[in-house]
Amino acid sequence: MIRLALATVRHRWWSFAGTFLGTALAVALVAACGTLLFSALSSPAGADRYTAADAVVSAARQVSVQDGDDTETRPLSGAPALPDGLTGRLATVPGVTQVTEDTSFYAQPLTPRGKPVGGGSDATAPVMGHAWSSASLTPFRLLAGRVPQDGEVVLDAGLARHADVHVGGRVHMALPHKVASFRLAGTVAAPGGPQLSSQGAVFFSASDAERLSQPGDATALALRFAPDADSRTVLDKVRSAAGPDVRVLTGDERVQADAPAVLVSYTGAVGVFGSMAGITVFAALFVIAGTIAFAARQRLRELALLRTLGATPRQVRRLMGLEAWAVGVAAAVVGTPLGSWLAGWMGERFVATGAVPASLDVHGSALPLLIAAGCGVGVARLAAYFAGRRVARIAPTEAMREAAAAPASGGIWRVVTGAVLVAGAVAVLVFTPMRGGIGVGMGFIGCALLVCAAAALGPWLVRVVGAVLGGVLPGATGRLAAANTRRFPLRTAGAAMPLALLFALNATMLLNSTLLSNLTDQAAHARVASARQSLTAADGPGLPLGAYEEAARMPGVRDVDATVPSEVMVRKGGKPQHYPAQGLYRTGGGVLDLKVTSGSLDGLAEGVAVSTDLAGSQHWRVGETVGLWLPDGTYVSRPVVALYGRSAGFGDMLLPGSLAAAHTTRPLVSAVHLGQNPGPAAVKELRAQFPQLSAYGDEAATSRQDAETASQQAALRLLTGISLVFTAVAVLNTFAMAALGRRGEYAALRLLGATARQVRAMAAREAVLTVTAGLVVGAGIAAVVVGTFSSAQDGQWRIIVDPLWYTGLLTGTGLLGLAAAALPTRLVLRTATAHGGRSAQ
Repeated sequence: MIRLALATVRHRWWSFAGTFLGTALAVALVAACGTLLFSALSSPAGADRYTAADAVVSAARQVSVQDGDDTETRPLSGAPALPDGLTGRLATVPGVTQVTEDTSFYAQPLTPRGKPVGGGSDATAPVMGHAWSSASLTPFRLLAGRVPQDGEVVLDAGLARHADVHVGGRVHMALPHKVASFRLAGTVAAPGGPQLSSQGAVFFSASDAERLSQPGDATALALRFAPDADSRTVLDKVRSAAGPDVRVLTGDERVQADAPAVLVSYTGAVGVFGSMAGITVFAALFVIAGTIAFAARQRLRELALLRTLGATPRQVRRLMGLEAWAVGVAAAVVGTPLGSWLAGWMGERFVATGAVPASLDVHGSALPLLIAAGCGVGVARLAAYFAGRRVARIAPTEAMREAAAAPASGGIWRVVTGAVLVAGAVAVLVFTPMRGGIGVGMGFIGCALLVCAAAALGPWLVRVVGAVLGGVLPGATGRLAAANTRRFPLRTAGAAMPLALLFALNATMLLNSTLLSNLTDQAAHARVASARQSLTAADGPGLPLGAYEEAARMPGVRDVDATVPSEVMVRKGGKPQHYPAQGLYRTGGGVLDLKVTSGSLDGLAEGVAVSTDLAGSQHWRVGETVGLWLPDGTYVSRPVVALYGRSAGFGDMLLPGSLAAAHTTRPLVSAVHLGQNPGPAAVKELRAQFPQLSAYGDEAATSRQDAETASQQAALRLLTGISLVFTAVAVLNTFAMAALGRRGEYAALRLLGATARQVRAMAAREAVLTVTAGLVVGAGIAAVVVGTFSSAQDGQWRIIVDPLWYTGLLTGTGLLGLAAAALPTRLVLRTATAHGGRSAQ
């Protein structure tokens, strides 16, 4: 049987070519997504600034909540303060020769033109300030100059070069509360180059560092052991002295004790690649199963003949299974190396969009490649099993009859399967959260279920389209095409469903994400509609808190709002959950319009305001006291003083500005909004104090938000483009298989007197019916999912969302389907006459 299967594949390779191509591409795409996801999960968090330390001690950066017998844990975005007295306890541990308290606070040099200078090799990484004692932990070495004294700084060589400052010169430093001028005392270099790869370093004297930092900025203790000490013994004693709530980190884990602001977060990359993996895995499984089932239907005559010649059902199933193994293994051999190359290319494209960190290291691993190969081979084998069940089960004479006529549409199991899938989609779209980013994911799941339901109910759906359009198509060829569609619904559905997948999947992703971005932009513009001018640091992480205080003193300005980005965790369903938040500094009557629906922001100094979305999910009301964790793990209880509706792109909780700033590692103002225009002279005077300041009118107050949205949209369109290319190839492959399988039919028509032009006309009209069926099903699925998602956002039912993208996708899908049908048909017809007799038989 094995030899027969291999001989069948070898001698009839053209009939397996479509299955091989679809499976190989699916394996390649799954391997690429798996490699990217693995790379994001295993990439280092940043450069190790503690290379010279034997161990680093920091407080546990997590929140744990007891839920019955289970403990739920979530990581903090900030760094908790070290326990009191810890430095003294560790200094007395035998074998510990030095304990260095490492303090990290925001300090960024500015160019002579006032532009903030980033760290790292590409001058875009975060920059932090430290006491000079921390320089030996890396260790940095002096290249020029001397150790900093009061009023002086030492910069890493990369920062000094980009800031265009030399030893002995003056450099402006942006600090948490102000911008101050310091003398450059020297420059240093890291062990591997002029600077660390993922952060910039500024060193101050001990007294300056103590003056400029806040109490919670000392978040790590670096330990050095005696040269003759046993490291394991010392570490055990250190852990015992440190206590249970403190981490003792060694080796590659030391970097985790650094300031959270400089640690590279791959959470966004994991989200992007995880979404792409989910989409591509579904599309790949759909394509592999579809191509194998389609190929099996085309081989019905051959398999029926085997049954007639005495082959048992088990032998037929085994033959098809072995053929699937052979094609699947060959496709995996080709697809896995292609996936490795594709991962590198896709990683570069996503980095270029700004959606993932530039430090992402795309590196290969055997695990995602093996998983992709296993998925491809396993799905191919499973699809072959289900595809061969009917022909192996029915009597030989019945199999020959179905091979000569139209095979059955599948009977009751298709109806039951389709009904169950539709019910599942309805449950997802109706009973799960459909707002925000979670709704985008739920929309994809609902779309996937509806596409699978359409595949199960496809024969009946194409019959309906054929019946409706059959009378519209002109001439005898039109009537013959409509009759073929109604007579052979499985064949038509097999070609139409990949088109439905292409349009429904990509339209749902594109339109839902575009709608969410549009609504976020609208909410952002509505929030600042009353601002006459907005002040930001266009090229930096934010403005010092002093910029807000000075802006409030400008002549003619009465109303000022300033926001400090933050994050909170609240307990939801027994688990701590992260939510974006903002700290608000307010002078006067306020500028931001958050669309307060209940309560008032006047009492924010002693409470918190909550978005209507979060309040609804938590069943909170104004006046109720709620508990929350701040970024550094501090737990506070505050009354809810207001509920607000404009939370998109802003945050689900509003804190007092002083509370937010005191518990974050970079207490910077993202924007200062002015209710009155102070005039050019006042802004110029303010810019003299804060050279990095950029002033925008009311029409450009959301420029930073617009830039972030543009980056997200670029990543989305790249993801959609990749999905489009893959599904488009699947469509071309399916139509080519369909044309190749009809060589005998076309040859018979030519022998019966039909001209090549008449056959092409019939095939073209069949293509119109097939493409129309695919587009109708795909557009219907997209309409249901997008409309439901849109209604969940603001109560409005939208289908098209973006007319340009919708029309382009609809037109492109239709033209692709028509071209995919026409080109293979022409090629097949060229050989139909020459091989007509043999093919017809």
